[in-house]
Amino acid sequence: MSKQNTAYDFSLFEPQKKELPKRQSNVIELPAKKLEENRRPKRQPLRLLATFCFMAVLVSLVGTLVYGQVQLTELTEQVNSATKQMEEQQSVHTQLKMRSDSRLSLQATEVYAKDQLGMRKISYSQVECIKLSPGDKGQVLDKNAAGNWWSSLWNSLQNLLS
Repeated sequence: MSKQNTAYDFSLFEPQKKELPKRQSNVIELPAKKLEENRRPKRQPLRLLATFCFMAVLVSLVGTLVYGQVQLTELTEQVNSATKQMEEQQSVHTQLKMRSDSRLSLQATEVYAKDQLGMRKISYSQVECIKLSPGDKGQVLDKNAAGNWWSSLWNSLQNLLS
């Protein structure tokens, strides 16, 4: 190495600190009275009333929906129980009708008449024939037909045309 008298300035290699210009302060100083007013939340009665009304309507709507669902559930249970009871009653009715039909059949009636009442089937010795004279006629009189002259005229006209 040679003998040179060289000096190095290491400060040139260090990062340089630049001083930033001082900024103006953005802080606004308020008097104490104004500061106190700004700290307190302001109550707005109209906004408070609107919020209360909205919440009341919302709660009433939810309550109405829940009440309606409860009523619907109760009515569904009542309909289901009534349907079940109706089906049971129809089954009992069908059983009783079949039992009644079997007891009131023609064969059962004949057996009852023969065994219990001592009756027998009809024979020719029990039949009596009667003869009516050819001039006899049957006529049904309706007491309610003598209402007004218009209906009697109409009835007589119908009798003539038939």
